[in-house]
Amino acid sequence: MSSAQELVPSDVDHFGLLGLPRGFELDAEDLERRYLALASKVHPDRFANAEVSQRRRAMEASAAVNEAYRTLRDPVRRAEYLCRLGGIDLDSSDAEHGAPHMDQSFLVEMIERRETLDAKRAEGARALDEYRSSIEDEMDATFDRAVVQLQGERVHDAARTLVARRYLQRLVDEIDDAT
Repeated sequence: MSSAQELVPSDVDHFGLLGLPRGFELDAEDLERRYLALASKVHPDRFANAEVSQRRRAMEASAAVNEAYRTLRDPVRRAEYLCRLGGIDLDSSDAEHGAPHMDQSFLVEMIERRETLDAKRAEGARALDEYRSSIEDEMDATFDRAVVQLQGERVHDAARTLVARRYLQRLVDEIDDAT
C-alpha cells in the first residue's frame, strides 16, 4: 500500500493536486472524477491498520483533497484562489499581498446603496426583492468581469473586482436579513 504522503504531495496547489491545469475554466465532470479517484486512494479507512503517523498523514491528505475539491468546484472560490496563487490573498490584511483597498468613490457608493436599502425596507418586501435582484445581476456581471481579468492574467484587477463582488454579496446578505 502506498503512503498517503506519497499520494498527496504537500508542495502542489489545488490544481496540481487534482491533476488539472491552473486556470479558471475547468470541466466539472472531470474535476469530480479526479476528486473521487484521489479521495478514494487517500481515504483514512484505507489506512486503518497502518501506524499512527501514517493514519495521521492519511487524514491530512484526505483533508487536503477535500479542500482542493471544495475550492475548485465553486467558481467564486476558484477565482479567489487563483488570485491567491497570483500573490493576492483576498482574506489577508497584509498591505503588500492582501486584498486591494477600494477607492473612496466605491466606498461612498456602497454607503449610498445601504441608504437605498433602508429606503427599500420602508417600501416593503416587493421593493426589497427588486433591489436584491438588481444587486444579484450586478454581482454576476462583476464576477464575469473578474473571470475575464483572470483569463487575461490581470490578477490585481481581478482581485479588486472580486473584492467589489464581496461588498455586493454583503449587501445581498443584509437584504436577506431584512426580509
